[in-house]
Amino acid sequence: MSDYREKQPQLGDYFIPDLCRGRGLMELLLIAGLFTLLLTLMRTGISAFNFALLAKIGLQIFSTALLSAVFLCQARPRLMGLPLPQIALINFFLVLIAAAICAVIPELWSNYRLSGQLQLDFLVVINTLLIAAILAGTILRLFYLQHRLRQQQSASQQARIESLQLKIRPHFLFNSMNSLASLIRIDPDKAEQTLENLCDLFRYALNDRAGGVSLQLEVNACKQYLEIEKLRLEQRLRYRWDIEIDITKISVPALMLQPLIENAVFHGIQPALNGGYLHIKIYRDGKWVCIDLVNSLETEPLFNRASGHNLALNNLRYRLDIFFNKQAELQETVKQNHYHTRMRFKPMEG
Repeated sequence: MSDYREKQPQLGDYFIPDLCRGRGLMELLLIAGLFTLLLTLMRTGISAFNFALLAKIGLQIFSTALLSAVFLCQARPRLMGLPLPQIALINFFLVLIAAAICAVIPELWSNYRLSGQLQLDFLVVINTLLIAAILAGTILRLFYLQHRLRQQQSASQQARIESLQLKIRPHFLFNSMNSLASLIRIDPDKAEQTLENLCDLFRYALNDRAGGVSLQLEVNACKQYLEIEKLRLEQRLRYRWDIEIDITKISVPALMLQPLIENAVFHGIQPALNGGYLHIKIYRDGKWVCIDLVNSLETEPLFNRASGHNLALNNLRYRLDIFFNKQAELQETVKQNHYHTRMRFKPMEG
């Protein structure tokens, strides 16, 4: 059986924005308003500006824009998966059909009121279609260029994130392997329990989770990691979780919290003669979700944050900025033999 899986088309891959609602529709109406003003100025000039003509032109252009939006919205889910040239051509003709309808109906009604007959001036309709064709082609080209730019930016950001994750994962996995190796000789039962947790951690760390994970999954992975270290360090490692909010629907980048906890254990607790403690608190502060990590330090620490630690924090800051659209902060302070790391962000629910 082939492992090939056909990629399913996604609405996010469609180069024309959603014109049924929201930003896409507002942009279309803004373009229609500017074009209405442009045509009026071309016909009258600024000195003899005619508001009645502005209203007449605006009525036709806005009706064309809205009818085009209806056609494009209805066609959007039906055109998914077609080649790009076909999508562009079909949408182009749908706009022309909308423009033709909005040109023919007012023309027939106007002539009927004047002469009592349904007469049509084809030159007026052709003139309207030519203007609509030029405008539709320009707007569709603009939508395509915007779509390509978003794709390139997304690909560049994803490549950078994957590169940073590859730098984090080996440190995480190799330290866990060292813990397992030391336990095999001392306590096989604990080694078996550690191996089960380690398999879950491997699975979590190596899975492709580019779209993020729930904060609950991240916390579960961190708890498994601390269980591994607890088996190795025993009473020298003490930790406590205070989770004051529902974290099941809060989306975060994978391996966001685990490297911070690993560094707290490796740099703060493990070197201490009597070990130490770690306190993790998750809570809300207004619209922000806050995560505080406080770990103890030696009374007279030979504690020097290595360049690798700083690189890991800089990488994490970059990942947080991208994932939360610059709505995230990561701060560090050392005070009274405690190392305090605070992460806060405006969550993406779901």
